[in-house]
Amino acid sequence: MLSPAFADVRPASAMGVDIALESRESEAVPIHENGWTDPTGRAERVADRDEAAGHFPLTTLGYHCWRELDYLPATRDLLPVALAEHVRAGQRALDVGCHHGAAAVYLASLGLRVLGVDINPRAIEAARQHRPDATSRCRPEFIVADFLRDRVAAAGSIDVVVLNRFLTCLPAVEDWQDALSRALELLTEGGLIYVGDFLLMPACPHNRRRYQLAHANGGRWGNFAVLDDQGRPSFVAHHHSVQELRRMVSPYRVLCFRRFSTRSRHGHASRMFELIGVNERRPV
Repeated sequence: MLSPAFADVRPASAMGVDIALESRESEAVPIHENGWTDPTGRAERVADRDEAAGHFPLTTLGYHCWRELDYLPATRDLLPVALAEHVRAGQRALDVGCHHGAAAVYLASLGLRVLGVDINPRAIEAARQHRPDATSRCRPEFIVADFLRDRVAAAGSIDVVVLNRFLTCLPAVEDWQDALSRALELLTEGGLIYVGDFLLMPACPHNRRRYQLAHANGGRWGNFAVLDDQGRPSFVAHHHSVQELRRMVSPYRVLCFRRFSTRSRHGHASRMFELIGVNERRPV
């Protein structure tokens, strides 16, 4: 059952920003941002591997697989710099799915008291190797924890919750929903949520085919398998629709929202978004 805070999707006009990135119809319009091409031709070369992935039970690849994955993110580290003008030194921040700690270290450089959590012990070990530079006012703490199962902080005790490329790792809608509900529960009144993540790209043939294969195997639309070097599914990721964005921001007053384009390490275009919301009411 959905949390009451996320049970309804408010219309865009109630959010204070234009969250209607595109209509359902415009999702079929070709994407020209950054002159998208696939210079490596990799999309064609992995077509057969993607087809083969359709024969695997992708619905069994939940977020728990991240405990063991030693994965290099598809895109470079994207720091939550948009938070800088909205936070103050001494506030408590939680970086969920902190990976090697780049965002947590950045937040600590702003003077925030940061706790970084990740389900992967090797990621946390790498994060702890960060040495603060001379300008850092605080040093983040890192712990191994499952955000969806473990109690990482008391309700209403966190001033800033960061979900930076975390929701994409939750292919099951129940886990995705639980993560958002838990983030809301942890926030103080007036606390901030920061989300940076990936948008649907159905106009890209490579991505559209991956969405179709995952959907045919019982996944929600926007899921897709990421394959290892042997062509076997390594994990299932998710790209977000406009409807999911509306559900994501519905409990908050939005301070900042933007979408942008970047490229993966393989040269593929990626569409991303970042948002900052204010928790102006305590959850029921």
